[in-house]
Amino acid sequence: MAQGGGDQNERDDLSDEASPYRLEDMRRKGQVSQSRELAGLLGLMACGGAIFLLAPGMGAQYIEYLREVFRTDLTAKLNLAEGGNLSETLMRLLYVIAALGLPISIVGFLAGALGSFAQIGSIWSTEPLTPDLDKINPIKGLQRFFSMRHFYDGIRLILKAAVVSAVAYGLVKAEVLSAPGFLLTGPGAVLEGFSSSAKAIFWALCAVLMVFAGFDFWLQRWDYMKQARLTKKEAKEEHKEREGDPLIKARIRSVQREMARRRMMQAVKTADVIVTNPTHIAVALKYDKDGMAAPKVVAKGADFVAQRIKKLGAEMGIPIVENVPLARTLFKAVKIGQFIPRSLYQAVAEVLAYVYRLKNKKF
Repeated sequence: MAQGGGDQNERDDLSDEASPYRLEDMRRKGQVSQSRELAGLLGLMACGGAIFLLAPGMGAQYIEYLREVFRTDLTAKLNLAEGGNLSETLMRLLYVIAALGLPISIVGFLAGALGSFAQIGSIWSTEPLTPDLDKINPIKGLQRFFSMRHFYDGIRLILKAAVVSAVAYGLVKAEVLSAPGFLLTGPGAVLEGFSSSAKAIFWALCAVLMVFAGFDFWLQRWDYMKQARLTKKEAKEEHKEREGDPLIKARIRSVQREMARRRMMQAVKTADVIVTNPTHIAVALKYDKDGMAAPKVVAKGADFVAQRIKKLGAEMGIPIVENVPLARTLFKAVKIGQFIPRSLYQAVAEVLAYVYRLKNKKF
């Protein structure tokens, strides 16, 4: 238990901002910032808008159904003993309900889904479906239930209910007080008046709910970014994981340099001449007039490496020529494996000519 408390204390010290890698990892696990209130409100507004747009057609369908019902003997239809067809009557009722409600439900669902997609984008993760014993642990459940987050959520819900109720009461009261004026007009005007009142009340309540949804969106984002923050220890571990352990990387670079040095020393054995300055720099050159366009630097080094190159060259019987300006220029200007530049052709040709004369070869 002491260890768990220590871990919790460390986790409470969230001093570093969430890195892109941390947010990406949380998203991969299905942990995203989303306001369900905002998505639900968008679905509600879409449903309300669909109802107001489709109301004339829906009213006509409903009136036609009522006329059809009351034109016939409803008692005879429900009397199965006398050949009544109850299933036909029920199917007709279900058809009317579906015709009226299905388009609105689809519009609301699509709007809610679009609201969620706008917040979190496309995401696919099976980790939330993975069984977690902490979710069914009664002690953990009680801790979550009595947490400050639940307390704030409860206060917010009570405040929202109180504000919405007060606004709704004020709007309905104002519309009811103005309703007697419609009674002196025709039925059409009465229905139009009540429709306008319903629209005004609905959109006013949606505006109030939009304020709460905006606050919930900000709160969810703030809480998500807070949970995504890192402790100093987690930030160091993440950096080590992403960039690699500095000690291991240094060791890898050291091994790579040693391997490159060994390959270079093997290449010294193929050189035709080694140019020195004479003590600090050594450059090994190779030239094959039949297969190479220009001489090539196969190895070079300074100080200790230069001494190793000269020692190996002496053991292999490779001529060593002292030329301070040429050695320095080759060391600085030409990389291992590169051909010498055109500006050095003349100087290198003189060195090779001297070497070939030593070996009694024709240059």
